[in-house]
Amino acid sequence: MLRRFAPRNDGLTMPFKGAKRLALPLAISGLLLTVCLIVGCCSSGGQAGSGSGGRIHLEFWNTMEGAEARIMPDLLRDFMTANPDIEVNEVKVDFYKARDKFIQGVNSGAGPDVMRADRFWLQEFVAKQLVRELGEAQIKEELADMVPIARGVITHNEKYWAIPISVDCLGLFYNKKHLAEKGVSVPKNFDEFAAAAEKLTDANLGRYGFFIYPNGWYFEPFLFGFGGQYFAPDGSLAINSDETRKAMQFLQHLKDGLKAVPPVSLRANAYQTMMHSFGGGQVSMMFSGPWAIRSVLSGAAFKDDTDNLGIAELPEGPHGSYSPTGCQTLVINKNSRSSEAALRFVKYMYSIEVQKQLSMVNFGLPARRAVFALPELKRDPYLQTFIRQLQMSRKIISSPRRGEIYAPLGDKLKAVLNGDITPEYALNDFVTEWNNRR
Repeated sequence: MLRRFAPRNDGLTMPFKGAKRLALPLAISGLLLTVCLIVGCCSSGGQAGSGSGGRIHLEFWNTMEGAEARIMPDLLRDFMTANPDIEVNEVKVDFYKARDKFIQGVNSGAGPDVMRADRFWLQEFVAKQLVRELGEAQIKEELADMVPIARGVITHNEKYWAIPISVDCLGLFYNKKHLAEKGVSVPKNFDEFAAAAEKLTDANLGRYGFFIYPNGWYFEPFLFGFGGQYFAPDGSLAINSDETRKAMQFLQHLKDGLKAVPPVSLRANAYQTMMHSFGGGQVSMMFSGPWAIRSVLSGAAFKDDTDNLGIAELPEGPHGSYSPTGCQTLVINKNSRSSEAALRFVKYMYSIEVQKQLSMVNFGLPARRAVFALPELKRDPYLQTFIRQLQMSRKIISSPRRGEIYAPLGDKLKAVLNGDITPEYALNDFVTEWNNRR
């Protein structure tokens, strides 16, 4: 099997906002400048001349993790070498805290110049006027090579508000040896999937057919596969439905009825437990995305035989197949005083070379079409599966508030699968809490 190799290479230094007081001696003015830079008593965005040698300072809030995050220093070094007038300060921000932190920062007149933002945050950022519009003429070349899904993500009210840097979705990961040992074919629908999970479970070996990750995003293949929706066409919440209950009950049946899911607590560290269990060979199937491949291949069940890893399209439910589609973007803070430099950095991150490196290191899908044609990606053994999955996923009704659903829905799903509450109670409670937040 051909494998990708790691590439050679993969936010706010407060700008000085010194108020010049012409009546003060130059020495005092210089002292004020020094103090301001030390204590950070400045507003958002880099400013030309705010650093040594007149360099523009940009702050970049980065929500990447794992291999992607580890190559960022090299990418930033290359950018600053090619753009000696710009210095980029990378600040690592927890993905799950970044949205709120950005909103608070921008509303207070601060925040980074550039932030890596999830697709589901973007509509809210635009509605709240937190990010800078990118003129079509400014990004004409980038738009021409952008994959349609990514272009749709950054477009709101026929205007452009970000540059995409990656897209992704979920697929069915499976242990080929386990399926062969039990005479199980890759499941194509939910009925086959449940039967396969049951047959692959072997208590004597301490092996289970499937691991449920109780996360709102990972629940979507089941939710939409059974015909559920988050929202009605008029934008009202529609999640409290028979279809959603059926999706939750299906997962309950896998865990409590068929005993095909490990009997572990899902209240904490569920993702790490899933990855460890699948990579170690204690679980035969899981749903995950391209970002998980490198970690899986380092597991005991795959590190000496990478061909043992299979990835297929998700099984179909009664209402078809659906995978949530992720898209990570770069947005420019409306408060940034160095928007031109920020756009230069954002365009660099969208360049073919950087897109190739990000895709290779994380097995992800690039946001620009030209990268798909590169030999390094054409040889990728997993890429085509995720491309097919993106193409076969059906459309759903969305809303600017969709991104707010995942965390609370995941909490309810955990409680259901741990046996604390029923699906009916979980959905009623979810709706009550949702309405109280409005």
